[in-house]
Amino acid sequence: MKTSFIMDSDYLSGYPEDSALLIQWMVKTSPHRILYVVDHEQRLMGVVRLEDSHAKLATTLEQLMVPQNEVATVSPDDEAEVLLPLFRNHPDWSSIPVVFEGKLLGVVSREWEPTPEPVIDESWRNIPLAQLQQYVLDALYTGLIIVDDRGTTRMLNPAGAEILSVDMGQVVGKPYEELAQYLFPHMREYLKVSAVPKVLAGAADRGERQLLLPNGRHVLFKFATIREQGKVRAVLITFMDITPQKQAEVSAYQQQRELEMAFSLTLPNSKVEAKLKSSPEYQDIYDPGTGQARVTGVIPDGTYHHVINGLRIMAELKDIGVFQLVGVDKDTLVQAFIFHDIGKAQPTLRAGEMFVPRDTFEPGYLHAARSADWAHKDYHVTTDVEWLIRYHHTRETELPPDFPSALKPMMRIFQLVDGLSAAMTRRNAYIAPMSLNGSVLTIDESNVDRRYDRRYRLAIYTGEVLPLPKE
Repeated sequence: MKTSFIMDSDYLSGYPEDSALLIQWMVKTSPHRILYVVDHEQRLMGVVRLEDSHAKLATTLEQLMVPQNEVATVSPDDEAEVLLPLFRNHPDWSSIPVVFEGKLLGVVSREWEPTPEPVIDESWRNIPLAQLQQYVLDALYTGLIIVDDRGTTRMLNPAGAEILSVDMGQVVGKPYEELAQYLFPHMREYLKVSAVPKVLAGAADRGERQLLLPNGRHVLFKFATIREQGKVRAVLITFMDITPQKQAEVSAYQQQRELEMAFSLTLPNSKVEAKLKSSPEYQDIYDPGTGQARVTGVIPDGTYHHVINGLRIMAELKDIGVFQLVGVDKDTLVQAFIFHDIGKAQPTLRAGEMFVPRDTFEPGYLHAARSADWAHKDYHVTTDVEWLIRYHHTRETELPPDFPSALKPMMRIFQLVDGLSAAMTRRNAYIAPMSLNGSVLTIDESNVDRRYDRRYRLAIYTGEVLPLPKE
């Protein structure tokens, strides 16, 4: 198994500049015996063993730590077997860090033990094959039907009978049409849609169907052909109830439509909507080794969805009380987000295409300035809204001297929402429910590509960002 499967995100960490006095407190309050020293981008700098630190408390972690180049690490893709000799040769190590591209992802504790080889149970060998097959059929949660080459239903398992709301005794051993009436409302539909007649006639070999059954269930069927010496002997059909998924899809679609309709009412005219919908966004996989990325998906109206996702996040921020903070105005942020990308100019890319992001996309500050100009000229936004739009792609340390300091809390919130919405739109990221403690937000972002996972705290008034270990 991979080390990423068994690593633990519960570990002690600190920054190189932190006072070693922290260790004295940690020794008393934590079961961990190792502290990992990381920089503010979560790159591993070294380790400090707590039991070795008592004599040097009047110093920093950087002075106490064993540097990273002297620390054994493993990659998340390494097989777990590589851990055994490391622990065996270093009995003083309580854990081993898991590192990817220099960043600390987690640790594997010494308490981890590999799963022992299974002991062969002789009684298992003695189960007759026919009895074992029956056990399997009875235990399946998915439905199974076998129809022979003469069109007779030879097998239907209990789970399948439950999904179809049929008595197995009434259909097994009889023509498939007796079972088909529980799948189709009429013989015409059966002959038109069913795969079984087509397979038996040699017109199909394998495939799938989604059907709404007469009992009201949505069911996904997959069929394949069993052949012997090139001749069709049977049709194998597996199926599962997907009613909850279909209901969730309908609910999600309705919610999306309601949100889009509500959003369209906030737009000043159809030009803004058309501009946002004409601006694509791209999903991609980036290779830091080559500096290139490959397009994995194209979202034709991606910027429109990016704005909607951003407004969803703002709605959550409103619920947890962010807009009740002094210096934070909901209407200003919402208006700024609606207009912040109207000046965006995107290249035309295709799925599978390789590109260099820096050379392909216009620098963000250019479209930010263009968006601010248009929002000011054509839609007469307030000065505060214009400031936020114009500099939403500018680092706080690079803001112009005349940027109003009173707007910085809103700028931090704006940039947070912009980044999280981009992750949701372009990486299908999951953003866990955020929490607010005073004026400090806690954010937890999870991605399929774990390189982009982040959990951190943002101090809205000071701008301080504190990385946190993933839970």
